[in-house]
Amino acid sequence: MAQRSFRLSRISARMLMVAVCFLVLASPGWGAGKAAPEFNLKDVLTGKDYSLSQFKGKVVVINFFTFFCGPCRDEMPDLNKINNELKGKGLQTLGIAISSDPTQIRFLVKQLGLEYPVLVGNDKVSDAYGSISVVPTTVIVDKQGNIAQRIEGTRKKDVFKQMIEPLL
Repeated sequence: MAQRSFRLSRISARMLMVAVCFLVLASPGWGAGKAAPEFNLKDVLTGKDYSLSQFKGKVVVINFFTFFCGPCRDEMPDLNKINNELKGKGLQTLGIAISSDPTQIRFLVKQLGLEYPVLVGNDKVSDAYGSISVVPTTVIVDKQGNIAQRIEGTRKKDVFKQMIEPLL
């Protein structure tokens, strides 16, 4: 009887851990519902200035990454595909390179064939978005300019689309 009770306790504990993990992964994350911080950054290829406010009325996916991040490189082609598929419906994707040499970033953008703007980030923008310490970190901004999601770590294309499409 005691052994059965112990087994039930272990099963209950596991179920509770799974539920907590699910809630953490499914939660909107840092800053959800708050206005996304404004920024003004230069495109690594063209030198053109981009600000978040110029995309008001669109859903904006902001992907923070570094040159040396392998998982970032794996994720970026999916973000490029999503941007191409959904830009006609009101999506804009922006990459923001942090702690990276612009020359290396230019090479990466060309190597991966990225068609969305990739901007040279800085500590100010990283701090404004919650001190980006894990890359990739992706922030999804709704049409009203509020943070809808903040995702640390990589996600697959279909997972991103499930988060983005309801906001369009």
